[in-house]
Amino acid sequence: MHSDFIIQPPHPETEWSACTGYSESAVMIERILDVSLKDASICTGPDHMYYMTGATEGSSLQVWTSTDLKSWTGPAAVWSLEQEGTWQKESEGSSGICAPEIHYVKGTFWITYGLKQGGTGLLKSLSASVMGPYQDMGKITDDGQDASLFEDEDGVVYWIYSNGKIAKMKEDMTGLEELPRMVEVQPWKVAGREDHPSYLRNLQVGSYGAFLYKRAGYYYMFCADAFERMGSDAVDTFVAVSQSIYGPYSRRYLALPHGGQVTLFDGPDNQLYASFAGCGSYSPVEHYPSVVPMSIAGPGFIRPMEGTVLEKGAVGSLKPVGEFLIRDPHISKGPDGTYYLTGTTDKPHRNFWDRNNQLHLWSSNDLKEWNHVAKVWDLSENGTWENNIYENPCLWAPEMIYLHGTFWITYSLKGGGTGLIKSVSGHAEGPYIDMGRMTNTDIDSSLYQDDDGQVYFVWQDGKIAKMKKDMTGFAEDPRKLLCSDGQRVGYEGAFIVKYKGKYILGAAEWNGDKRVDGTYDLMYAVAEDLYGPYTPRRLAVPHGGHGTMFIDKDGRLMSTFFGNDRTAPFRTRVGIVLLGAEEDGEGLCIAPCCE
Repeated sequence: MHSDFIIQPPHPETEWSACTGYSESAVMIERILDVSLKDASICTGPDHMYYMTGATEGSSLQVWTSTDLKSWTGPAAVWSLEQEGTWQKESEGSSGICAPEIHYVKGTFWITYGLKQGGTGLLKSLSASVMGPYQDMGKITDDGQDASLFEDEDGVVYWIYSNGKIAKMKEDMTGLEELPRMVEVQPWKVAGREDHPSYLRNLQVGSYGAFLYKRAGYYYMFCADAFERMGSDAVDTFVAVSQSIYGPYSRRYLALPHGGQVTLFDGPDNQLYASFAGCGSYSPVEHYPSVVPMSIAGPGFIRPMEGTVLEKGAVGSLKPVGEFLIRDPHISKGPDGTYYLTGTTDKPHRNFWDRNNQLHLWSSNDLKEWNHVAKVWDLSENGTWENNIYENPCLWAPEMIYLHGTFWITYSLKGGGTGLIKSVSGHAEGPYIDMGRMTNTDIDSSLYQDDDGQVYFVWQDGKIAKMKKDMTGFAEDPRKLLCSDGQRVGYEGAFIVKYKGKYILGAAEWNGDKRVDGTYDLMYAVAEDLYGPYTPRRLAVPHGGHGTMFIDKDGRLMSTFFGNDRTAPFRTRVGIVLLGAEEDGEGLCIAPCCE
């Protein structure tokens, strides 16, 4: 198997490897039927009609029909558990149909399904019509609550179910010819990055909803899994690939956010689609059926096509305000109301991680149009102590603030260590002088000036120290701000802003896995006093990561954004998110809102 994405996935900031690629003209996904339907499944018939089913609250199997995936007729009840069920009624407890799927195999239609109490079964259409009547083929497995069929190119049919289990079926489709085996994925881990199968030592593709698809010699095994991206209730769709039906399969990767259990089918113009019902409160189609066009982006690499927004809310539809590459963006106001933007740049080597030693500055009057001001600092030209520590130092996460009548910029070095520079002209463009090293270790430094004029140095994961009046160092020993439950607010990118009389401590954290398919989110905690106690942390901006909050000219709370994960709306461009802040039962609730 030859695929850089499969074997050695790049850092999730990389646009070409994203799950949700950016498109300026992207539109929000919509439900295709105004009926609540769990695990929606669509099959293309030999007549080029599209047939959809899914789990409803009733005990009957229902089918909807369409010629174009837009207008649907039905439902038609094609089988009733209460009236036609046999073995399905034998067990005690809650009964009901789960996750039905329609398949066209061996010249007729079949419906696979699971039961709420456990077990999977199969129905066969005796008329070669999706409307039946259907023959009950009996129980196929004692375990599982979902099932699917896959017919390989040699005509052999396989039973696919649960968390990636697979077994060859008998020729007459009355049962399994062999014991099921579970597909196992390859755990993936490198320094600083690790997926869930590696961390949890669980080698399944997902927890339920297995579906197998084949394209260009690759078998794609899909499963649903609750992944806690954005710290939410999302159930995502994962996939692992192999060139042999039984494996070995690759590492798993996120294929469809909020997709849950999916089926793949060929739609109009032979476009590949995934059918699903939105899973989780961030899905624009939660509990409702929808389809999304899919693309094969590389060998074994499948993802949604660009042009569809799959996450609701202000962040899901966010667009960048600049085309220049940047990470860790920070916006502050000058004394004349001008906004200034700094951040980690890719200069001079177009690489954020290797010898990007320049500090650049942009300005704006309206937060929409940004103009490059200058390169205000260059370690190779202006650095002092920095160049004595690292042979090729990288300058990360600069942040600007105006205080004591001039501009100051904090910054970090790859490998650890933070510094401070001061404009000697009183102007944002400098020139700047080096105020020296502030910390010997750690990264992501920030300055906060309280209402009494006292300045504080904030860095890494919530460390803080009062600054000397001459800004040459700390006036006290550092301390670490923690939430009331003992957790840190995040692991990097800490900052403090005061809004509505409350101190907001923010920082970045990975939710889901670590730098593979997880989300790089901006978390926050709130306190009445600077040193706390701070409330338990909450999510402020999904995918917001190392952004920073600021207050605009109109007194509104805002946050910078740059996109650093595979499901962000875009990557390594600057975005600006308007935030709402209202009291609720847990304190000040901060969340993105639309202008």
